[in-house]
Amino acid sequence: MAGPLKVGIIGIGQRGLQHVEHLSRLQSEEEVRLVALADPFPENLGEENIQSRAVSYTQGDTALYGSAIEMLREADLDAVWFVIPPNQHRGEIELAAERGIAVFAEKPQTLFYDEAAHQAEAIRKAGVPSTAGFQMRYEPWYVALREYTAERAVTSITMVDVGGIEGHGRKLTRTEEMGGPGNRVWTANREWSGSSVVEAGIHQTDLMRYWTHDDIEWVQSAYVERDPSLHALEGDNPTAYTVVYGFRRGAVANLIFTRPGRVYLNERYDYVLTTHSQVKFEDDLVAYGYEGDAYPPAEKPAASEVRRVLAKGPQNNPMGNENSLELDRRFVESVTLGKPELLKNTFESSLNSLAAALAANVSHELHGERINLEEFTTGERFARFRKRPESL
Repeated sequence: MAGPLKVGIIGIGQRGLQHVEHLSRLQSEEEVRLVALADPFPENLGEENIQSRAVSYTQGDTALYGSAIEMLREADLDAVWFVIPPNQHRGEIELAAERGIAVFAEKPQTLFYDEAAHQAEAIRKAGVPSTAGFQMRYEPWYVALREYTAERAVTSITMVDVGGIEGHGRKLTRTEEMGGPGNRVWTANREWSGSSVVEAGIHQTDLMRYWTHDDIEWVQSAYVERDPSLHALEGDNPTAYTVVYGFRRGAVANLIFTRPGRVYLNERYDYVLTTHSQVKFEDDLVAYGYEGDAYPPAEKPAASEVRRVLAKGPQNNPMGNENSLELDRRFVESVTLGKPELLKNTFESSLNSLAAALAANVSHELHGERINLEEFTTGERFARFRKRPESL
């Protein structure tokens, strides 16, 4: 493709502004030209407002649109970033694909699996490049772990994400004008976020797939609902989540997610077991496992003797700007060079992560029933869970 990639962004909220910063930096390196931005709220498109969060941005000849559909129909684009609340899609991804525009879709792509399948079909039919916004696949420690598990069978993964509702920020989408929460904290609202597992835990869900080199086959879950008296202040998403994922090749993973109020603590614990080793996140990324030829050894080895460093610390913030920038850069290069192999996921390959997170909600609603994902995504029994409700 000759010249810089012509790109646009739909949704100039908190996450969208991160992409504005990254693409502005890539524009300064002459890799892209930021052709257009779209957002339904004019104040979000003001240059001063954008620069307060995306310091590399200058409007220049970037066109501004109040309508995503208008931008897709009028702007000359090679690729577009979709960064809007996941319950607010109205055929924009399908239109982009039909017009031959490469698609970057932030996670979760939507809250309704039938809609995601329709989006994927449009992308597949048009043959346009695509990806979904799972930046943790580009974290160097996580890449090293995937390389380590490439020749080892993962047997189980345990992920514990300890966080509070205080981590939810006030967004730039005027949800109070759109039938959503009056405080604009839509990530704490079930109708807008799907649940904390869908809105945030989908990252851990996808990471499990990345490390196992596998797809999720079934889901089983139980949530602790938030007391209704707290909904006005804390949102109506559950307080705690326990989700079990079963993988096609036999691994089992546990995701424990907490979102209480008044805690003000954020911590992560990740443990990965293979058939003959345990991976831990210490000051370095390490694997414990005896690799000697004679097994069992004559004497029990010390932990230090079976400790292998997979990646040296300190680790970057897996959700940080470094990995997001790398994801944006890779997508740009993949589209520009016509090399899909530069990407670590596509829109379609990411559907398994979305289906698993959505099915976790269904399992809880059905009192902990184990949900087979093939049946969830295609079976008539679960059709009502896959559809966009008429109220939206």
